[in-house]
Amino acid sequence: MHKTTLILLRFISSCLLLTRASAFVLLEPRKSPHRSSSPSLSAMPTSDPKHVEKILFVECGFGADAHGQDSTKAAVRACRNAIEFNQLPALGEIVPGGRDEMKLDVLLAVPAKYQEDLDLNAVRAVFPYGKVNIQIQDGGMVANHGKMIEKMGDKNEDMVVVCVAVSVGY
Repeated sequence: MHKTTLILLRFISSCLLLTRASAFVLLEPRKSPHRSSSPSLSAMPTSDPKHVEKILFVECGFGADAHGQDSTKAAVRACRNAIEFNQLPALGEIVPGGRDEMKLDVLLAVPAKYQEDLDLNAVRAVFPYGKVNIQIQDGGMVANHGKMIEKMGDKNEDMVVVCVAVSVGY
């Protein structure tokens, strides 16, 4: 296997382990003013942290923003990474009520210091259909990208990495 592929697989595995380890600690999402309360995008219900009762599959991904420290850009890339290579034409027939009744639990692992700037409406827009619940937890990674370039929007040398697990079902 190519060296770059091995490094990438190790990184993804470590992100998923961080996500899995944190999921059991955070049973209720933190309330925060930056989280959207619109009907199409809701936080995980505190009475039932599991929105999807019948999970058909789980997709994982990660995304990074190397310049600009934009957690939304990293989260959108993570969600696209998780879903973009899948084609499930019969999904609308499997889910009772079709694609519009499909449910998605989106668990984002975002570095704590970059959670406040996360635009959940932009993240929601990645998913073409279904009822999306988003939960945010501490995770992901902040790495040094090597050089601050103000022209590219950098405020520091941080590269923001976000991990995601998307549970799809009904």
